[in-house]
Amino acid sequence: MKKLMTISLAAVVVLGGAVAINNSYAQENNETIGIDKAKEAALKKVDGVVESVELENQNGQPVYEVEIDKDQKDYELYIDATTAKINRVDEKVDDDNDDDVNSKNVSNKAIITEKEAIEIAKTKIDGELHEIELDEDDGRYVYDMEFKTSSGEAEITIDAETKEILEFELDDQDD
Repeated sequence: MKKLMTISLAAVVVLGGAVAINNSYAQENNETIGIDKAKEAALKKVDGVVESVELENQNGQPVYEVEIDKDQKDYELYIDATTAKINRVDEKVDDDNDDDVNSKNVSNKAIITEKEAIEIAKTKIDGELHEIELDEDDGRYVYDMEFKTSSGEAEITIDAETKEILEFELDDQDD
């Protein structure tokens, strides 16, 4: 009987370890849903103007933080980066003292889309987009973007009206 219990216990330990390793491996190798799907999921929950999207790591899990402006309120939605499930929605009243871009301001200007801004950035950067934000800077609208590249992190700012690359910075991992 002791021998059977010992064998059973050993089998449970081995099986449990295999399941844990498999689960860890699966989570590490899951690809993220991407910024477009994160925005799509967020906009289904809160239909407004997307101000920024950022890929973060929360408790060891990849999560997109999507900021949306709607009806004088700011919403922060946290979306699982592998499943598109909305984990949390935070809401606060917009105090209008920041540089957030709202739909009334943008609709009066002829600005490029996020997709166009990303295409312009990709002419200078070969990497994965991790953050994008439409912002007002010194009286003009700009897209601030952050990319992860094979050699490090790259940041680029593009004028949303003229399509001009205003800033470009590549942080080399070897620095």
